[in-house]
Amino acid sequence: MESITIIAMLVFWIIIAAIIGGVVLLRPVSKRLGNFLDEWIAIRRAEQADSLDRVQEQAARLAALEEELLRLRESQESLKGSHEPSAIGSGD
Repeated sequence: MESITIIAMLVFWIIIAAIIGGVVLLRPVSKRLGNFLDEWIAIRRAEQADSLDRVQEQAARLAALEEELLRLRESQESLKGSHEPSAIGSGD
């Protein structure tokens, strides 16, 4: 056999071994990475759902506070209308 043929066969088998070895070594890593990313996405989705619930809760609280403020303003205006301040004399 010629030396070039031997070198070509050797390079071919090295490439095949590298591909097979890469698949064997990287398959468990890629599976674990996939599981990690699935869990990470699930956590992020749960956080988004929680934050949406918190936003809705805060919006409800804000609406309740606005209603309370409106009620207090109306009460204050009715008190001002029914109770005119009298002029305080100097005691003369």
